[in-house]
Amino acid sequence: MWGATVVIRRGFGLLILALVISACNLMPPEVTPTVAPTLEATGLPDSPTPAVQLLPTATSTPTPTAITPSATPTPKPTATDLPTHTHTATAPPTATHTPTETQRPSATATATDIPTGTSPPTRQAAITATATIINTFLPTLTPLPTLNQTEMAELLKSPEPVPTASPRASSTRIIISATLIATPTYVTATPGGGRLTAAPSPRFGEDILTVTPSPTRFQPTVAVDPSLLITQIAPPALRPSVFSAAGAAVYQYRVVAGQVFHYDDLQLGGGVALFAPNPAADDSFVRTDPNGLLLYRAIGSASETMMTDSPFFDGFAAASSDENKNRVSEIDWSADGQRFSFRIDTPPGLDNGNAGVWFWQPENQLSTDPTYQIIRDCAAAGDKPCDFVTRSSAAFWKTVAVEWSPQADSYDVLLTVDLPQEGRRALAMTQARRDAEYANQAPPFVRYDYGYWDGQGQEIIVSGRRPDGRVIIGLVGSDLSDERVILDASAAGLWVQDAVRRPDGQFVALGRPGGPLDDAPLALYDGDGRALSAPIGNAAPEAVGWYPDRSAVALRVQGRQYTVRVDEGLAVDVTDLTGDPSFGDADVGFSPIPAAVVWGSEYSPGQQLRVTALGLNVRQRPSTASPVLEELATGDYAAVIAGPYEDERYRWWKVQTARNVIGWIAARISGILTVEPA
Repeated sequence: MWGATVVIRRGFGLLILALVISACNLMPPEVTPTVAPTLEATGLPDSPTPAVQLLPTATSTPTPTAITPSATPTPKPTATDLPTHTHTATAPPTATHTPTETQRPSATATATDIPTGTSPPTRQAAITATATIINTFLPTLTPLPTLNQTEMAELLKSPEPVPTASPRASSTRIIISATLIATPTYVTATPGGGRLTAAPSPRFGEDILTVTPSPTRFQPTVAVDPSLLITQIAPPALRPSVFSAAGAAVYQYRVVAGQVFHYDDLQLGGGVALFAPNPAADDSFVRTDPNGLLLYRAIGSASETMMTDSPFFDGFAAASSDENKNRVSEIDWSADGQRFSFRIDTPPGLDNGNAGVWFWQPENQLSTDPTYQIIRDCAAAGDKPCDFVTRSSAAFWKTVAVEWSPQADSYDVLLTVDLPQEGRRALAMTQARRDAEYANQAPPFVRYDYGYWDGQGQEIIVSGRRPDGRVIIGLVGSDLSDERVILDASAAGLWVQDAVRRPDGQFVALGRPGGPLDDAPLALYDGDGRALSAPIGNAAPEAVGWYPDRSAVALRVQGRQYTVRVDEGLAVDVTDLTGDPSFGDADVGFSPIPAAVVWGSEYSPGQQLRVTALGLNVRQRPSTASPVLEELATGDYAAVIAGPYEDERYRWWKVQTARNVIGWIAARISGILTVEPA
């Protein structure tokens, strides 16, 4: 290593030019150092290669200082308010430089000119040293006058002044101890008058930034849409809960004798288990009492009548539902309101030749009027109905669901049956005919587990297993042929059942990951296999009923009854409501989801929240089964729009994100906060 110290005085131009020429010819002058080096090197190999430390002078008017290499650096006092840097270098400089007052020492210098010449001295030495920046006042033997930048540039024939250090970005002083990760570069000079350049380094007392800063993600706050900031509201009140009149037929009620069942202007006594209003007349209905006996009021009738026609008779009675061999378990109306069906589900232990589906029609002229059987159930070997029916494509079957065609001029009836020997279900297309022999022939059974009429009455939406066992949502014709697959659920690893098509064309179903024999609870899914709700109840449902307009579905799970509205994806437990039901135009139950921020809540409208969790989903609705609209990272912001809404584990808030996404976040999960006020 070699070095040169240049002392510049006014009036000694020839001397300076001689020194410049000497430097260009790579002729290092012999200079006696005036100041000991300030770089401490440890762990250096036994080599004449020293480490170099450049420091500014301590005076307000900088004075050139000499930097002299030393094979054995002399320790210097170390200031306590400056950081210690650990340097790892792969190559030392090939030339050294005495800085002007505008050049500051740098831990990393940028070389812009590479020296040329004959056999320039080069050295390859690995230096691993802990360099301590020293805060000390360097003594000078005799104060020397200095030149300003312009004078220096003119003297050296440089086209422009030597650049000064760039200002630091931060106004806050940061004291750090940093380790250089990147390999540093070194200052070199070009013989012939080339200008030395060096990356600026901090002055004493200047803000010092980390050498290897961690990348910072830009996390903007939210410019809240003022139209979303609704005035704060009182906590949602529990308004009287009502059943939608359109969905009255899908529930099983618990109104016992002595209580009154209210339906619009109707007041029914004697208890109600099933109730189905006539779709074509407000004052017409069918119902059962708690013992499964059938009562009805046809269009134009003045009063309610107990069913005494076949398979019943005058004086027929039952002490309980479990003792009623003609127990009615389902009632349904034709689209024109002229006919209704009732399904007889004989309790276990009772043998009844009347088990199956019957219908009533208003004509009463023939000896066989007004009731006829659509299908006889032959559930097991030895059952009496099996003695009166000719089998078709199954050995045994039992009807579990009935649905009339939605066309007003059609009496086609879609049946769903269990096939106990096959461990699955099947569909059958039948008709409500005034034919006493019609039910003596079993209809053909097509192996689809579930089926519902399309709204136009031209197609059937099928789901569950198809004949080859693959799980799908599909469409078939009214004759149960010409299948078109909507969703291959088997490929998606899903079980789906009870699929329907809504008036807007959307397919929805109940489903879950897994197979048909699981007893796990079901959730609401769309036709693309995406969950629209959380699991409903704690087991698979015993019964499922869709509203006629497909806006909601009702499930009975282990004795509890739930309603799930498709648009909201939230399950409401309506079990208690079935004991004292009210009917109206409102939805089943009530929605506890607030439309604005509730008074007295922990957050206010428009308040900025910062995400503290590692990640947080923004969902379409306050449910973990609801679709994810955006994923927020730690430090992201969201502005409060509405809330809170709480369920078993989550406290939800409706927010607007910096990307203008509107949705719900779980601000608290099992008592743990995922956000904090910004």
